[in-house]
Amino acid sequence: MVSELRIGILGAGGIAERAMVEPAHEVEGVRVVAIGARDPERARAFAERWDLPKHGDYETILSDPDIDLVYLALPPITHAEWGIRALEAGKHVLCEKPLSVNGTTASAIADAAAATGRRAFVGFHYRLHSFTRRLLDVIASGVLGDIERVDVDFSIPHFVVKPGNIRLDGDLGGGAVMDVGCYAVDLIRAAWGEPAVESATAVLSDDDPRIDLQTDAVLRLSSGAPVHVRGSFIGDDQGAMSLRIEGSEARLAATSVIVPQWGATLRVSAGDGLLLEEKAAEGDNSYARQLEHLVAVLADGSPSILDVRRGVGTMRVVDEIYRAAGLEPR
Repeated sequence: MVSELRIGILGAGGIAERAMVEPAHEVEGVRVVAIGARDPERARAFAERWDLPKHGDYETILSDPDIDLVYLALPPITHAEWGIRALEAGKHVLCEKPLSVNGTTASAIADAAAATGRRAFVGFHYRLHSFTRRLLDVIASGVLGDIERVDVDFSIPHFVVKPGNIRLDGDLGGGAVMDVGCYAVDLIRAAWGEPAVESATAVLSDDDPRIDLQTDAVLRLSSGAPVHVRGSFIGDDQGAMSLRIEGSEARLAATSVIVPQWGATLRVSAGDGLLLEEKAAEGDNSYARQLEHLVAVLADGSPSILDVRRGVGTMRVVDEIYRAAGLEPR
């Protein structure tokens, strides 16, 4: 039973501010109390900037009895080590997505959660946004008829992921499928269950051939319908966070799916007729909704759509996409 969820962060990067510290200010029952970093000076500066009472190295956070949950804002290559250590220290764990670098290490986190009686989650925050819930409800409603084709394009503009970015570092588990493609896999599994990976091709980095700058994959739903997935660091100037579905009765188009608070839109049409047109509610922040969700499920023990076991399944599909593209899983 958790009355107030006290959170310690590992990793003093920008995602820790956007995904945890800032939204915590608008969520009741949660408080960020500590920041840990490899560089103590960086942790101190972060704590001063956000008025956090405690700071130190990673071990300082894990050994603090006044911390209930550890948020891993670290490169995915480190998630298994520090996630397991946090669980063994008696903390719940929220891993920034992806859950880990591959299905095997992701499963190790899930096994540690089961063994310690603590809970672990993966930060697919978009799933808690009202827009995403509405999107999944529309897909499940049958208004589209039989699904004939799905296209998911999650492409980051080419000028965003620059040389030196950790997402371009093979030693840290980088790559486009790891960074944005995992969202597509999670969404597909949420909407239709487990897909089969049929094929994939990748554009590789000249600087690190382990890194996919862009991967295009074809998956199959259990119905046999194809799903065309693109995860990319080399998108055009606008980029894309789009979902398109062709059904026997209607078609659906959604934008800003990964971050609905950035003006997500949903349209369903049939022929020349518009059946539905909606926009994401203003002021609804997916990271705040994620925190509210964690407070609730840790208070009453209820199931979570962010549960680590579900995240393991997503990483296993990511592994298969890399294998289909001729690459080794991370």
